[in-house]
Amino acid sequence: MPFNLMDEDWLPVRRLGGSVEAIAPWRITESYDTDPVVALAAPRPDFNGALLEFLIGLLTTAAAPDDDDSWFDGWGVPLTPDTLRVAFAGYRQAFDLDGDGPRFMQDLDPLEDGKETPVSALLIDAPGAQTLRNNADHFVNRGSAPALGRAAAAAALYTLQTYAPSGGAGHRTSLRGGGPLTTVVVGARHGPASGQQRETLWTLLWPNVRTKRQIASSLGDPAKTKPADIFPWLAPTRASDKSGRNTTPRDTHPLQAFWGMPRRIRLDFTPAAGDRCALFGMTDSWLVRGYRTRPYGINYEGGWQHPLTPYSRQGNAEPLPRHADPGGVTYRQWLGLIQADTSTKSARTPAAVVIGFQTRRQPYLKDVPFRLTAFGYDMDNMKARCWYEGTMPLVFVDEAHRNAFENAVKQLLDAAVAAATATTHAVKNALFARPTDVKGDFGAIGDRLWRDTERDFETALHRLRQALEKGDELAPMNVDWQGVLRHAATAIFDDAIDLDTIGEGAFKRIVKARQGLVRTLMGPKIRKILDLQQEIPTKPRTP
Repeated sequence: MPFNLMDEDWLPVRRLGGSVEAIAPWRITESYDTDPVVALAAPRPDFNGALLEFLIGLLTTAAAPDDDDSWFDGWGVPLTPDTLRVAFAGYRQAFDLDGDGPRFMQDLDPLEDGKETPVSALLIDAPGAQTLRNNADHFVNRGSAPALGRAAAAAALYTLQTYAPSGGAGHRTSLRGGGPLTTVVVGARHGPASGQQRETLWTLLWPNVRTKRQIASSLGDPAKTKPADIFPWLAPTRASDKSGRNTTPRDTHPLQAFWGMPRRIRLDFTPAAGDRCALFGMTDSWLVRGYRTRPYGINYEGGWQHPLTPYSRQGNAEPLPRHADPGGVTYRQWLGLIQADTSTKSARTPAAVVIGFQTRRQPYLKDVPFRLTAFGYDMDNMKARCWYEGTMPLVFVDEAHRNAFENAVKQLLDAAVAAATATTHAVKNALFARPTDVKGDFGAIGDRLWRDTERDFETALHRLRQALEKGDELAPMNVDWQGVLRHAATAIFDDAIDLDTIGEGAFKRIVKARQGLVRTLMGPKIRKILDLQQEIPTKPRTP
């Protein structure tokens, strides 16, 4: 019998009690009142990110609520395992990983003349052909995953198809380009056993499930209801070679956004012969040691907008998916991930699930602790430089106060940008006699300011909401924020300057740079950003 991903226990998860096991997707709410599943537990963070998207896509495809009222029902009482099993069973034909028929995320053509490739090449951070030729695989070594069990192979395949970077001529990127940034809403709810608010896998998945009304209004053609319009591997591949064509949202159902298949791949299954899966460590009767591939798979174009990814748009051009930036995910990205930003040439908008979630009936969710988690690869074309993850709080405000809240938050962020820039310049001015001639990346200096002030920013958000609801003045909080930035910036400056190694004659330069930093942080530029009118002395007064 084929290995069907709806039936088999293959998803690695961790339960509240600490146990780790493999389960079928329909079991994600099993033992919810006593020992619920709280997280995915794959050994790679990109697998966990992709499997999270897999489950959100599966729930949206097979168990989407009709409207917000139905969504609130699912938030209050999670769908039972039996309900999920019945819902998922309607799509079983799309989830056979092996067998003679259509295979999950694989080309319908057996690709018998395709290029033979080791299975480790499914891993996005695996060394490429040029790296191997140059013997330059120093940090991610070749041969680290010679064989994968079917569970790991399914995870690796979905991860590659979902985040596919450029792979050479004809090897297409994912529907969102190479290494897209993904944002998901995470909530907490009262646990039936303890009564305390806690996060579970369900509270991570359900806030990101779109309603049927939202799906129908998404880019795509809801009238295209054939299974292959959602799951492209159920039909011959829409090749994108010279005789083929590209694929736009008009060519598919909106749900194909979760099931894009840019790469033409066919896994090869061989008897295990006593070997174990190199990633999951489990035994399996069949292993994947290689696959066959052919270029010019599905080429997604035409303004696709994935519901889990934020976008930017310049003028009337097509929206472009956001990607992870060097330096990680911090509240620096608040504008564009949680709050729309139209103040620059490239307008940035949050992901559709974030916008949709924020517009749900807020009185029901106002006091529930929600946050946004963002993750993705920082890619340099085909090279994976880093995998980033980060979180930031989601703070609900009444609709009547939303504009004022967003304007106030933007002031805090703009002031932090100015402080991070000033700190970087001050450190360079202190360390070097000719700072403009110095080459290199000094981004870590500003990055630290964002990290060091994260808790203060979260506190400021809650104080802003309370002040707006009470009708209090915001100026005192902005003065406090100015003090937070000054304290953080001067601490970073002091840590960056090692007085024991500074050459003779540099002390005057250091003192001047530090004084300039303080003047900037307490001066008119920051005060204008924070809309502070009062004069704040920058030097001690003479007694």
